[in-house]
Amino acid sequence: MEKDALIYIRTLGHQGDGIGAPVAGDTTGEALYVPFTLPGETVRAPGKGARRMAAEIVSASVDRIEPFCDHFIRCGGCQLQHMAEPAYLQWKTGLLAAALEREGIEKPLEPIRHYPRGSRRRAVLTAQKSRGQWQFGYSGRRSHDVVDIAACPILCGELQDSLPAVRLFLDLLGRHGIGRRGTVRIVLLAAENGIDCAVSFTGSAADRLIREIPAHTAAKAFLRIALNDEIVFERQRPVLKAGTALVAPPPGSFVQAVAATENDMASLAVDHLADCRKVADLFCGSGAFALRLAQNSVVHAAESEQAALDALDRAWRETGGRLKALTHERRDLFKRPFMAAELKSFDGVAFDPPRAGAEAQCRELAKSTVKKIAAISCNPQTLARDLHILIDGGYRLKSVTPVDQFAFTPHLEAVALLER
Repeated sequence: MEKDALIYIRTLGHQGDGIGAPVAGDTTGEALYVPFTLPGETVRAPGKGARRMAAEIVSASVDRIEPFCDHFIRCGGCQLQHMAEPAYLQWKTGLLAAALEREGIEKPLEPIRHYPRGSRRRAVLTAQKSRGQWQFGYSGRRSHDVVDIAACPILCGELQDSLPAVRLFLDLLGRHGIGRRGTVRIVLLAAENGIDCAVSFTGSAADRLIREIPAHTAAKAFLRIALNDEIVFERQRPVLKAGTALVAPPPGSFVQAVAATENDMASLAVDHLADCRKVADLFCGSGAFALRLAQNSVVHAAESEQAALDALDRAWRETGGRLKALTHERRDLFKRPFMAAELKSFDGVAFDPPRAGAEAQCRELAKSTVKKIAAISCNPQTLARDLHILIDGGYRLKSVTPVDQFAFTPHLEAVALLER
């Protein structure tokens, strides 16, 4: 233990850890990282190295509040439940502002969109066997160990209610040898009409297990069950609203985690591109944006996952002609972005890439004649880089809206609207 273990927290890092220095006896000048602390606090955090855990809050910040979840700190899901909402939202907005500033982009941000606790409709959970018993929940902080949970107040009520059924289903899987090697991953989705459950694990499911599932008690809680991407039980297709369309996403596929977030981000994009005759939706997934954009514009959608495109196509066809033409193609936009010449027929583009961003695609957009762009992002750093490319290519940044989809975490979405 170091002689002086009192640390004054100066600021929060981009991962939500407090960053500070010893109150006295600092001989290295090295910043110290102490999770679950706040700026202005003095904490006792003995130990060695740059990363510590606070053993005692000596002087608390006025922004410190009581966390609402019993699993907070042990669970790796949330990092910032101890921070009062105004300060938390200011910090979160600052993540995006700082990323833009690093790229030389000076644009006042729109007010951050924030959502009520208990609105998460999609959850990725982990289960592992420990001494013959299932541990089911989220990975611990900086650990591969699973923190067993009975409830998660971040989840919507429908997902909360499904957790006991998941445990029953895990017992069935365990009786058939699943979970002996490695962990089991469970993706739950609260669709409009019920709960979708996708399970993945090492190995394969025996035919006997698959035959037992429809009659098992747990099956009554789910619309659909998939094992390693294979649908083994379905009493009804899970569907999500995308404007006037109903889309059935593939098992375990990417879906915006909060329905209100998807609606808000889509509304910003649709309103911005409403007067565009033809729009390209790039990295389109199962059509959360494309199906809404097709209410006003002819849409061409591109995505690398065929199952997502199939879901998009089916949803569009089942609208019975209420939407404008919507075509699609399977395309790896990282390896083969739409070239400037290919973009000549489009006057609007929306894109929503993974965390790596859309650098290659933005370089082509910067050379194109596309009039309007809606850039949706889950990574402020790569968004700022991509916006820099587009601005250098002649686009004007109209607005940037931070969207707090993953509350109490450092993850932040944003929607940027640009025009030539």
